[in-house]
Amino acid sequence: MNYSIKTLIWVFLIISTLNSYSQKANKGFFNKSQIENKIDSLFSKYEKEPGISIGILVGDSLVVQKQYGLANLEYHIPITNKTSFHVASVSKQFTALAVLMLESEGKLSLDDDIKKYISEMKIENTKISIRNLLHHTSGIRDQWNLLRLAGWRLDDVITNEQVLNLIYNQKNLNFLPNEEFMYSNSGYTLLAEIVSRVSNMSFAEFTQKRIFDPLGMNHTFFVDKVGMVIPHKALSYCKLDNEYVEDIFNNVSVGATNLSTTIEDLSKWALNFNQPKVGTQAVFEKMNTSGVLNNGDKTGYGYGQFIDTYKGVPRISHSGLDASYQAYIGRLPENNMSLLIACNNSSINGGRMVKQLTEICLKNILKKIAKVASQKSVERKTSITLSSSILKTFEGHYWNKKDRYSREIILQNDTLYYAREDGSKTALIPVGHSDFEMLGDEYIAVSFQQNKILLIFDDGYTIEFQKYVPEGSNLSTLKDYCGTFYSQELKTYYTFSIDKDILLANHQRLGNINLKAIMKDFFIGKGSFRDVYFKRDAFGKVIGFNVSASRAKNISFKKIMD
Repeated sequence: MNYSIKTLIWVFLIISTLNSYSQKANKGFFNKSQIENKIDSLFSKYEKEPGISIGILVGDSLVVQKQYGLANLEYHIPITNKTSFHVASVSKQFTALAVLMLESEGKLSLDDDIKKYISEMKIENTKISIRNLLHHTSGIRDQWNLLRLAGWRLDDVITNEQVLNLIYNQKNLNFLPNEEFMYSNSGYTLLAEIVSRVSNMSFAEFTQKRIFDPLGMNHTFFVDKVGMVIPHKALSYCKLDNEYVEDIFNNVSVGATNLSTTIEDLSKWALNFNQPKVGTQAVFEKMNTSGVLNNGDKTGYGYGQFIDTYKGVPRISHSGLDASYQAYIGRLPENNMSLLIACNNSSINGGRMVKQLTEICLKNILKKIAKVASQKSVERKTSITLSSSILKTFEGHYWNKKDRYSREIILQNDTLYYAREDGSKTALIPVGHSDFEMLGDEYIAVSFQQNKILLIFDDGYTIEFQKYVPEGSNLSTLKDYCGTFYSQELKTYYTFSIDKDILLANHQRLGNINLKAIMKDFFIGKGSFRDVYFKRDAFGKVIGFNVSASRAKNISFKKIMD
């Protein structure tokens, strides 16, 4: 029998690849039965509850596919390999690819000002590029925080038009473009609108024709219509008073979210990164590249994907969370492996779930990395002696703005202590005039700078605290803040009043929000009504306030009525 040289080479490559995979499997790189048993031990308890669908890709094969629990509690419908899940922010990488495809066709440039396509934006004298939207460096406030602050509930019907109009109405940014990284769903909603306007198709139609259909993702689509029928849909559930209730999600805006898909379809998408059927190798290399800020720092976010490491293993991933839906796609390119998760139960801790499954899949690899890491140790500095008068200058209250908690530095028996709100405290050992190390097994450096503290961990992670003077609340001081306030950007009102020496902010749809006094004119609330800074005129009268949420900063309200 005669064979062409090309055919013989192809057969040789296949055999070599199979042998390579077999050798790795025999070395314990991936033992399917062991991994399935461990996954069973974690999730089989959800058999009669809302559950989870899991897929693990090794090479070009979906090696593990497991389902646990129910897609629908009312009709007792189990989760199967055909169950379709809302995957929330996992949607963003498809939006990014859609934009990059249009760029590769010369239909737009990533450095274009978004006003070239979206003239409705009210932010003036500032260029925001398409690239800024893709990398979350635009400074545009996040749509979910804006909606909540404006009085929307996330079980309201929320359309694409309503979300866009709210974004268009913003006149200020969280920061100047490309100065910082701050995750913003608004950016990806705007990207979907740009794709629609450039392609003259709806975003859902474009992604269907250009991405999902060519990849054979036959059970995948963007949900952009209220009441859209989704075959084999998993409903979303959370626990209320120890009973499961449906956690309704009625948003139909697209780009940042609202992709409906299955684990099998997601596996086809993951494979496309290595063997592109849609897009090109150059496009995917770009998707896998981190953004860079003006100061040269990498953002750790590429185009619709986070780029980092897990305990030293390179990882490209994205998670998603809406209502009680949770999803995750994590690719481990050096290990030729992908982990896919979709879940409809908020009682399952998403972060822990991802960690557990990653640990199971990389067990032997992580053991080797841990062994090397254990041989390294941080060299501690030699302690010195500082006088009590010097130590006393560091005493005071310090506020962590990012995570909204305080710490106190106190001097006792010639020793400086880092005191927590629960009453526990840790000694600080001086190693310099204003530098200390926290006593304990874990290495934490403590640096006192002008009116602030930096906590620096051995991996370089830093926590910052600002010094402040605490402010108590009483009836006489709280009266200054009472009245009705209006935001032009959100087109909504809040009324402040006092109840038993507590300042309340009331919204007609959200009800009362208790505010806790931290320092003069600064209060903290809850949810998106997070940090409230009152503004005064030259005579000391309160004339308004700025409210900040986690991803929407300094939204201005003006006092309109006492």
